[in-house]
Parts: sequence; structure tokens; C-alpha cells
Amino acid sequence: MTTTRHADPQPGVVYIWEGRLDVPGRVTAAARSLLSDDERTRADRFIYDRHRRRYTVAQAHLRRVLAQLTDTRPEDIDFQFGKHGKPFLPGGPSFNQSHSEERIMIGVAAEGRLGVDIEEIREVKYMLGIADKNFGGDEAARLHVAPDDERRELFFRLWTRKEAFLKAVGVGLTHPLTTFSVDPTPGAEQGLLRVEGLPEEPARWHIGGVRCASGAEAALAVDRPRIAVERLAYDPEGL
Repeated sequence: MTTTRHADPQPGVVYIWEGRLDVPGRVTAAARSLLSDDERTRADRFIYDRHRRRYTVAQAHLRRVLAQLTDTRPEDIDFQFGKHGKPFLPGGPSFNQSHSEERIMIGVAAEGRLGVDIEEIREVKYMLGIADKNFGGDEAARLHVAPDDERRELFFRLWTRKEAFLKAVGVGLTHPLTTFSVDPTPGAEQGLLRVEGLPEEPARWHIGGVRCASGAEAALAVDRPRIAVERLAYDPEGL
């Protein structure tokens, strides 16, 4: 595997990398060689080959992206873990990864709390019922009045923004989705409309969509109000 050195992460920039997990066997083998002993042990616990492959390749991609931005060998990245199991690197940078089926997205920032989420757009049974139970009242109301041909895309815009925020805060889906609302409007500058039960000030957050491959929706959340997004190149043979 080779890596391309990139400039050190710059303040105010979120670096976004998007790739794939459906890779040939030889690439999966190369990916496994980058993992720590604990990661290999975890990979081997998966019952199904596809889940083992996805985890292995995702972790290797994460190591490769971080190595690219920190001048470190991928196999030398030493992850630490927070209270809720979220990995971090002492001294930074901040990072987060998300995958859906065979898609993966990784975000990296020099500073701040960061979350990313990517979801493959798919049919959702009982979409409005799920929104009524799990979204803020204002978010659910948007879905109810949305035209039929726009409702599914709106659902995933809301879902990815909400999950990215919870991942950035570090609590994941353990915190009720009903306690905060996000703005699904494309190009929204701030994105966090209200929040309850968490010591967060909406004006301090950027939550918005991220350009991604067709057939999916993606979002990022970072506790910095004004950020730029820089894309990192994807090399399908990079592992």
C-alpha cells in the first residue's frame, strides 16, 4: 500500500474522503495487514464474510486517510477510545467515519468535535411513523407536507444530519433524536435549529450536507460555525 502525503490539517477545514468497501480479495488482505492485533481479533469475530471484509477495509481506509494527514505510517496509528467507545487520537486531529452497505465516508478536522454520516437511499417502511416517533415535531411536520416524490430524500437529509450531530457530540443514538432539530435545507449555513438535554449552543455548530456519490445522502457536523470542505482523492487500488 502506498500513501500520498497531504498538508497538515488546517484550522477551519473539514477534509472529506469517500470510498468503497467492495474490494477484491487481494485488497482485503492488504487491508488486514494494516490493522492492530485488537482490530484483527474483532474482525475475526464477525460471522459473515461480508461484514468481516467491510470492517477490515473500513479500518484500513481510516488508517490510510489519517496517515495521509499526519505523516504517520497507517499501521502505526494508535487509537484511543472515549467513554462511549468513540475512537480518537491524543492531540488530534478529529475524525469520524461512516459506512452504509459498500459505501464509506471519512471526515477529518484539525480541531473541534466532528461527526459524519452517509446513508444509501433506500425504501423505508412506515417512514412517517418513524419520523413522528423519532424526529422533532418540526422535522416530522416537514416530512408530512413534502411532495411524495421528495419525501424519501428529505427523510435521509434529516437522518444523516441528526446522526452526524450525535456522532460529533460523542453519544451516538443513545441520546433521543426528538430532543434536537436540524435544518435539511441544502446549503444551510448553521443547520442546528434547537437542542435540549445537551449543553450545546446551536450557533456554534455547522451541520450540513456533503456531496457524495449518487444514490446516497451524506452530512457532517462540527462545532465550528464556519468551515470549508476539502475533498481527498480516492484511489480504489490504494490498499
